[in-house]
Amino acid sequence: MAAESTPAGQTAPDERVRAFVKRAGQHVQRGEFAAARNLYQQVLDVDPVHAEALNFVAVQTLQVGDARLAVALLERGTAAHPQDANLVKNLGLALRAAGRHEEALQAFTTAAALKPDFTVAMLNSGALLEELGRHEEALHAYLGAFHAAERTGLFLNLSSIPPGVRVLADKAIVTMRQARHEAFQSALKPVEQRHGRAALHRVWHCLESYLGLRPPVALPALQRPTFMTFPGLPDRAWYEREEFPWMAEMESHTEAIREELAAVLASDEGFRPFVEMPTEHPGAAYWKALNHSPTWNAFFFYRDGQPFTENQARCPRTIAALDAAPLNRVAEHSPESLYSVLKPGAHIPPHTGVINVRLVVHLPLIVPPDCGIRVGNETRGWTEGRCIVFDDTYEHEAWNQSDRTRVVLIFDIWNPLLTVAEREGIQSAVEALGQFNRRYG
Repeated sequence: MAAESTPAGQTAPDERVRAFVKRAGQHVQRGEFAAARNLYQQVLDVDPVHAEALNFVAVQTLQVGDARLAVALLERGTAAHPQDANLVKNLGLALRAAGRHEEALQAFTTAAALKPDFTVAMLNSGALLEELGRHEEALHAYLGAFHAAERTGLFLNLSSIPPGVRVLADKAIVTMRQARHEAFQSALKPVEQRHGRAALHRVWHCLESYLGLRPPVALPALQRPTFMTFPGLPDRAWYEREEFPWMAEMESHTEAIREELAAVLASDEGFRPFVEMPTEHPGAAYWKALNHSPTWNAFFFYRDGQPFTENQARCPRTIAALDAAPLNRVAEHSPESLYSVLKPGAHIPPHTGVINVRLVVHLPLIVPPDCGIRVGNETRGWTEGRCIVFDDTYEHEAWNQSDRTRVVLIFDIWNPLLTVAEREGIQSAVEALGQFNRRYG
């Protein structure tokens, strides 16, 4: 807004607005809301559609119980500023307080469309839907809110979350927890009929800890599963190849597997960076050196349980050897198997895996000197043709300090210390969770 000419000694309207807004903001920071409202009201006397002033005055009006006036103020604001997601969200709050529920839901939906990661708008939509008895729609809204919060890192620092948002989030968590528990019960019923409920007591411990219905499973300092923790497994980062009778057969195919590797390396087709993380993801900064980089390349056969059929067709002997192993198979999660290609000078920083019901196997194929891997507190190297096995929920890192490329075949298997019933139970539960997330998200 251009400055207006005024008689000597008088202040132009735009200058007064800026001064009032600045002083009002200072009062808000000090918790002096009455003084702030008085100044914002003076702003509206000069500029009746000032977005910040309308927002503040309307919210204050709503808090003292005058929903009709709050709606009127916010409708004026959204008419003048239709792209202001916060104004639209607050209009939803005022409409809800006025009993205009369908209009409120539409406002929350519009706010989330204007600002796709607007967690607060989605949480408010879920809470209203739940209040109206529209349970399925509420779950959709809540799951969308948590996905948005994950993308933006909103809940990484709980102390910074406003109390009102915490109340909404806690309500959503209770609702989601109950719905997921019911999904687990339905999924495990056939397994319990086959094996008995007692055979799944560790599975239920795992799932109820995941849901927050039990305390977290106690773990050693360097073991940090990022998804679920299965209780009652020994404190072991490393497992020895002699513990797996089938592993010698896998190793006997090393030369055939290496020949297929050489062919795909020669064509240099079908590879992709192992780390492909959106740059806005909260963890992207940690993986910056490897994110979308061929420094750590992968030739996938499976990823998150999805087959890479073209790659498989190019390496039939590798696939035959993998299919003979007890791969961890959980729909949309595993197996994960690949040629892992680490370029000279590369370093994979410390990280942890998702769930300790599986172990990771490396069959080393090309190993120059000065390469190594640390899992937990122990560092080992690779010997071509001899597998190593570890629990990747322990912190681990790897490096190639040589001037040549290092390649290992990686695949995941079930932890052999789980019973058949426990494998079936975890598989059924995790797959049910994936179906739940697809249904509502």
